[in-house]
Order: sequence, then structure tokens, then C-alpha cells
Amino acid sequence: MTDTSTAERALVGATLRAPDTMRETTTLVTEASFASPVLGVVFETAAALWSSGQAVDAVTVDAALRDRGQRGIDGLELFRLVEKTPVTANAARYARIVSEAADSRALNALGMRMQQLSEADMPHADKMEAARSEWEALSKAGSSAIVTRTLGELLDGDDAPYDWLIPNLLERMDRLVLTGGEGGGKSTFMRQLAICAAAGVHPATFKHTDPIRVLVVDCENNERQWRRQARSITNAATHYGTDPRQHMHVTTVDDLPKGRVIVSDPRDAGAVHRLIDQHAPDLLVIGPLYKLSNRAITSDDDAAPIISALDGFRARGVALAIEAHAGHTQSGGGERDLRPRGSSALLGWPEFGFGLRRRSVADGGPADDNYRMVDVVRWRGDRDTGRAWPNVMYADPRNPFPWTPENIGPATIGRGDDERWAS
Repeated sequence: MTDTSTAERALVGATLRAPDTMRETTTLVTEASFASPVLGVVFETAAALWSSGQAVDAVTVDAALRDRGQRGIDGLELFRLVEKTPVTANAARYARIVSEAADSRALNALGMRMQQLSEADMPHADKMEAARSEWEALSKAGSSAIVTRTLGELLDGDDAPYDWLIPNLLERMDRLVLTGGEGGGKSTFMRQLAICAAAGVHPATFKHTDPIRVLVVDCENNERQWRRQARSITNAATHYGTDPRQHMHVTTVDDLPKGRVIVSDPRDAGAVHRLIDQHAPDLLVIGPLYKLSNRAITSDDDAAPIISALDGFRARGVALAIEAHAGHTQSGGGERDLRPRGSSALLGWPEFGFGLRRRSVADGGPADDNYRMVDVVRWRGDRDTGRAWPNVMYADPRNPFPWTPENIGPATIGRGDDERWAS
């Protein structure tokens, strides 16, 4: 079997002799894959020249190495590597040997780190989170090769069935961002969505569905507010479905030492992951968005670590529902822009992006504040069309739920034959 040192030298020699081999080898190895730091630098230098369209050979790479002040290898040694690698067809095989050896070294290092963690004087939960983070980092490292297939192969595959959490509304791993103005009812709708889902009540039709497990991490409302506002929704959901109390877990702002969850902070993200471990939710309701960061999300650089962390939660197989504040700018028609405040990177991220806009009396809305009507405005086109999200909702004190989709009246909700809600 070819030893690692020989494979590394052969790979560099093949690279200098036949640069086109890097079309495949650069998807398998990087500078960090080499046990020899010097050979790793040579390979990475050659790859940088090649990717920028420059000539790659012993002379050009030697000049680039000298420009960067690299020591430990000279032009003569590079020529010797080329001379000792007359066959370049095996470059990909050399790269796989180097890559597999790097994986083995990484596993050995991980094993020693796990041993150190097991003996460390720190809370058990922190040990487990550190172990998880290191394993995930290792598992994500590796080949960057991109696989393709013909259109025929793609169409010959089976259509994956929907993995519904809420039929025709929310699928596992979907991402929903709901916006609106201050006091516009978005927090109430998110609370209603969570409780109904846990009770097995469809939030758009109020028909029976299978209950799902829900985890709420509310960074804005306290325990007292939750008790006051969730009790009536819970009673109604229990009547039309099942008791959601054991299917849903809630963390309120009282439970958060910082008063928020900085999801880009590994410690805070780890705390959420531990909640996911503990409760195995199907749906994670978290936010509002501005409380998931310690600063305003004004640029793509601000948004990137937040989106990455949220996608890390989503990768656990949960759907995400997040409340966000709308911006203060106005559309061309003079109405408030319902897109989420901050970076434009947030606009294309979710599967569904909705805003609640209160309908004025002039536009057909009720004059009495006890009866409100909102248009459910899409600020992001649905990734998957045909879902049952309502277009209009109204608030009517005669109804059991705070928000009721259009065309559902007090006597037609759920079973429909129950007179308790009809008045």
C-alpha cells in the first residue's frame, strides 16, 4: 500500500506536471489535508494559480512560493517531484489516499479531544454540546465534489411524498417568517399556530389533524403574558382537538439570562439544541427575529451567522416559525412595507414569508376595534404553491380563536354543530 508521504509527493508532482488533474483533485484535498505542511502549501499555491487561469509548472509555482516568502522547498526540489512522477493518470488516486489519511488523523485527534472532554471539570451539558460541535465540524469537512445527473435520471426517481406536520400547510423543515406592524396581531397568530398544532387543530380550517410536538422559545413575552393570552386559545384548541398541554413546551423571556437568544453565539445555539434534544419537537417557534441577535441585522454579514444557526436547528428535522418586525418604509401605494426589517438576505431565506396588514374602514375593514380584519400579504413568493395559508383573517370576539381565516364563521368552525361558539 502506498504510504501517505509517497502519495503526497506524487500528488504534488502530478499537479505540477499536469495541472488539469486539479479539476478532480481539488475537490478531494486542500492544503490542510497534507501531513507535510510544506507540500500542502505547494499544492494550495498551484491550485490558486490554476483557478485564476495562470500557468502552473515548477517554475511558476517556485516564483509564487518565493513571492510569499515560503521556505522549506525550492525550485530544484519541485523539479525532482515532477521527474519522479512520470504518470499523472493516477493523480485522483493519490488525492484519495491523502484525503483518507487526513480523515484518519482528524478522527484520532477527535478521539483525544473527546477523552479530554470526558475528564474536564465542566457541566455535563456543556461537554455534550462541545462534543456535538466538534463532531459536526468534522462530519462537514471533506470532499467538495458536486454530483450531477441527467434530467432523465432525475425524472425517473420517485416523487417524495409530503412530510406534513400540518396537512397542506406546513411540511417538516419548512421555514415561515411572519411580519407586521407593532400591535398588529402577529404574536397572537404565532401563539395560536403553535397551540393549535400541538392540539391537532388545523390553524387554517380548524379541522382535526394529528397533534405534533411544539417547542416555543419566546424572547419577548414573559410567563405572565403567556398565561393570560394562551389560556383561552388552549381551551378552544382542546375542545376542537386534544389537550395540547403535554405536546408543547414553552421558554419565555423570563427564562433567558440575557433576555434574548444570540443564536450566532455557540453557547446560546447549544442551549437551543439541548432543548431540541430534550423535547424532540416537530415545530420550533422562535423569536422575534431581532431578539436572536445582539445588534441590528442591517447587512448580509449580520444576517449570515443568524441564518446559518437557524438552519442548524432546521437540520434537526424541525419546521421553523419566526416572528419579525416589518420595516418602517412605505410602498409605492403609501402602505407600510411588510418585508422584515434589516438585511435583504432575510427575504429569500424562508419557504413562506407573510405580513399582516390591518384593513382600513375605507378598504372594507370594520369600524369597531373589537372586530379587526387583516390581509395576509405575501412579501416572498411561496417556494411551494397551493398551500392553505389564508389570504384574509378577522378577529371577532364571538369566535373561539383570536384569528379566524376568511369564510369561517362562529358556527362553522371545527365540528360546526356545537352551539357554544355560535352567537
